[in-house]
Amino acid sequence: MAFESSPSPYPVLRVSKDALWNNLNIIRAHAAKEKAGSRVKVLIPVKANAYGCGLDTIMPFFQEAKVDSLGVANIKEAETCRKLGWKKEILNLGSFYPENSEKLFRHHITVTITGIEQVSLLHNLSKQLGQVDVHIKFDTGMGRLGIRIDEYSLLKDALSASGAGLHVTGLYTHFPVADELSNHATALQLRKFHDICDEYMRDFNVSRNNITLHAANSYATMYHPGTHLDMVRPGILFYGYYQTLNDKITLGSKFDFKPGLSLVARPISRRIMKKNEHISYGSKYQVTDDELMVGVMPLGYADGISRQLSNKGVKFSGHELLGTVTMDQVVLSNVKNDDYIEIIGKSSPSLEEWAELSGTVTYEILTHLGARLRRELV
Repeated sequence: MAFESSPSPYPVLRVSKDALWNNLNIIRAHAAKEKAGSRVKVLIPVKANAYGCGLDTIMPFFQEAKVDSLGVANIKEAETCRKLGWKKEILNLGSFYPENSEKLFRHHITVTITGIEQVSLLHNLSKQLGQVDVHIKFDTGMGRLGIRIDEYSLLKDALSASGAGLHVTGLYTHFPVADELSNHATALQLRKFHDICDEYMRDFNVSRNNITLHAANSYATMYHPGTHLDMVRPGILFYGYYQTLNDKITLGSKFDFKPGLSLVARPISRRIMKKNEHISYGSKYQVTDDELMVGVMPLGYADGISRQLSNKGVKFSGHELLGTVTMDQVVLSNVKNDDYIEIIGKSSPSLEEWAELSGTVTYEILTHLGARLRRELV
């Protein structure tokens, strides 16, 4: 059974429209500078519940902002976008299982071909269900999904035999080290991508104006302008975060991205703890004051508060996290009343700091924000 978000006054995850507008405008302005005379499109990835923001919560923003395209990881996410009223392009950035491939046609989802065998599968379905729009992903160095460069001749033969059922509208690739600005691998990949695209367009007599080429993720969009091509795919930076604390320190001064989220919660219990008493599982925190007023907050690692933050002196709005983070609760110091306390936001550690303390990246922090949290677009 799916979780339903809890009603007020339980913890609230607030998604800031102002921050999202700010971030999208920065991206649009930067991409436009690099392609005078024609507009670079923007695809926003909404994988993993829109990076934890809540796809249903954030969808009104995408409609209002007239985003060009949404990117999903699987067909289920694409179905959800359609149910929420998104009528423009949805690109399935992931692969798909043959068993549910018919839904790609029924929901008018643009398919990514990542393997040669998918060409004949889609061709056979097109005989019954009509034409489907397709993007071809080339693996130029990611080592994950996509047609390898040395497989191109096989792809060419398969596409030549597929007829008009597959309408190839785009070609793309993905960069694994765009965050490493001094690494020349991104430039090498881009060169490989241009070469394979040129070969494809020659072989299939495709005009450059009739196909969308794209490659740039967040970091490529902002720090490798030559990768913009016809469309950019900014994910983490659109939501207002850098991958790591080091990235925020070294790269964050160039662009004024605003964090898109705040999380607030009220205590469900306040109590006075005495000196030498212990708090939470493992009894790893011992009270040192004669008396300490603490607040028990109704959220824990099931809601995205990393267990790795336990007993590291982390302070949320000045209230120290005491003891072990548990599934449903955390304990904070010096909670004097029942007012809301900001857990994510300006007065608390940044998500980049959370990631540093937790030994991970902000992507994981965001996508672990739990389904029980009530989400609001504010």
